[in-house]
Amino acid sequence: MLSNPTKMLTKVSIFIFLVSVLLVSFNSHAQSPKLELFDSGGAPLAPAIILKSDANMTLTGLINHVVVKQTYQNENPFAVNARYVFPLPDESAVHAMTMHIGDRVIKGQIDKKVEAEKKYHAAKKAGKQAALVRQQRANMFITNVANIGPGEQVVVELEYQEIIDYSGGTFAIRFPTTITPRYHAISGEVEQSNTERTAFNSAPNGWLSPVYSIQSAAQSHGDTPNSKFSLNINIDVGLELVDINSKFHNVDIHNPAFGQYTVALNEQNAINRDFVLEFKPLQKESAQAAFFTQQFENGDRYGLAMLMPPGDHFVQTQRLPREMVFVVDTSGSMHGQSMEQAKKALFYALSLLDSDDSFNIIGFDNVVTPMSDKPLIASDFNLRRAERFIYSLEADGGTEIQGALNAVLDGSSFEGFVRQVVFLTDGSVSNEDALFKNIQRKLGDSRLFTVGIGSAPNSFFMRRAADIGKGSFTFIGSKNEVQPKMQQLFDKLAHPAITNLALSDESGNSLDFWPSPLPDLYFGEPIMVAIKLDKTNNVVLAGQTAQGPLSIKLSAQNSANAKGIDKLWARQKIKSLLLYNEQNEVKDEVQSLALAHQLLSPFTAFIAIEHTQIKDVAKQTALAKNTAPQGLAMRLPQTDGQSRLHILLGCILLLSCGALKINRGLNLSKEHK
Repeated sequence: MLSNPTKMLTKVSIFIFLVSVLLVSFNSHAQSPKLELFDSGGAPLAPAIILKSDANMTLTGLINHVVVKQTYQNENPFAVNARYVFPLPDESAVHAMTMHIGDRVIKGQIDKKVEAEKKYHAAKKAGKQAALVRQQRANMFITNVANIGPGEQVVVELEYQEIIDYSGGTFAIRFPTTITPRYHAISGEVEQSNTERTAFNSAPNGWLSPVYSIQSAAQSHGDTPNSKFSLNINIDVGLELVDINSKFHNVDIHNPAFGQYTVALNEQNAINRDFVLEFKPLQKESAQAAFFTQQFENGDRYGLAMLMPPGDHFVQTQRLPREMVFVVDTSGSMHGQSMEQAKKALFYALSLLDSDDSFNIIGFDNVVTPMSDKPLIASDFNLRRAERFIYSLEADGGTEIQGALNAVLDGSSFEGFVRQVVFLTDGSVSNEDALFKNIQRKLGDSRLFTVGIGSAPNSFFMRRAADIGKGSFTFIGSKNEVQPKMQQLFDKLAHPAITNLALSDESGNSLDFWPSPLPDLYFGEPIMVAIKLDKTNNVVLAGQTAQGPLSIKLSAQNSANAKGIDKLWARQKIKSLLLYNEQNEVKDEVQSLALAHQLLSPFTAFIAIEHTQIKDVAKQTALAKNTAPQGLAMRLPQTDGQSRLHILLGCILLLSCGALKINRGLNLSKEHK
């Protein structure tokens, strides 16, 4: 007969065992990013693909044309399939794909995504070499390459166009080289229908996660990483430039002719952070307004306008009282340099508040933690309280952005002051569409300004969130940038916006322009807008300022010629359609636009097939790896919402083992007695 202590320990052990079984069962259905290579059967696979990437940019006027080459080298003695999840700029219009196998060149064709996937799968099964390029997010893409022979190289070449950023008198281009791991919300909605899934794309929620190689200490001191990257830029914007500056990489800069510049990346370990190049024209006033047009033989005309009102519309404006709400991401993906940058940005933001302003600070991971239940006056006492709150912030847990948005946006209207929400995050989430709809529904009179923190933030989420929030996106890539970038942001926020913006022709007829609707316009930050002109010769921008109506007129007849504006127009239209409508409602229109203009979209893909069959059909799939972002401390799967569950499960199992040991000790003690 068992003693009472033994009975109690037995019951505790049974209870712990049942809880453990339930947790394991629950966790088997949870979604978790996979950070390893594997073959098609799910078995671990040693690195089999070496990836070399080359990017060549040509900047003409306001347009950046980019050619990206991905070279896949199979070092195994057998054929393999390759898959690579990689980033591109979130505003890029990907319009061409070519596959090179030795001397053979296969031009990719745009097709409906479902059809392209079927063609790729059939070619792979038949032993044919093929390449498939799809868009997973506006800034995240997937390349699949089938049947790469032993020792063989396959090159996939992509072409895209984007509009150069211009703000505060400075042009900027940004090229992402890696991806910050994304947090997958457990309650995320299924993004693909069953009919759209295929055998090689059956990940939960339609999400295919990148894999990562974390550089060793030796690699961080100069050894060459497995993946190689080169970047060359040719600049011809027709202006003499000053202060050409690569923010985070070493580059070589040459000036072969007036207004022409070449920039070449001069760094081996360059693929763990975004590449950013900034440059200024010698005379800022010449960049206040620019207009480029494109003419087709069938009569179609497109225009690309950069519209920035003169500064004197703002300098005499009386400053309005503001309520500033700072929302800071404290999830695990922010651990390390990102959290340091966020704290420094918050400290500096507090120093810029006036006594007329009120403020609050809200931290969030899985849980929303406000500093105060209501906004506080920016007094010395409250600012010191805020500093103590900032010091206490620590990075841990999952990135549950929706809870933070619910805490600061409720659709309210405000009179007598401006309410501005500044959201500091790396944006490492995968449920962007649900968050966009939440912002649109609850914005009210608030304005949302996103600040991207870290070496490789999710600019797709932050730029789109700011578009819907009628604010703007600011990228801070290092601690040295915190003060100038936050100062620039606050200088802008201190002046009222131009609202109710609209474009029309001289007769007042509306035009087909994108983005639409136009966002609010702030001092020093222009609007880049693509327009379908047809027979329009003059474009009029109208808006409302604190001093009254504002009108700016641009002439299409005196504009410079440019190529690719039609693709940028279609890309912007697709973006706006998806941003403000349910995806299934605009699927046909988006798909038709993408096919007509040869663009990647959520519903189209590029497919290239070499019809000569190889000897061996590949039976294994190797994933080309991304480098972990600089400054990201990969201590635990922090951006995975199940990491705490794993820790809890481990603790329960340890307690179970401890209970069994105690039980055994009691039995031995009883025997000795």
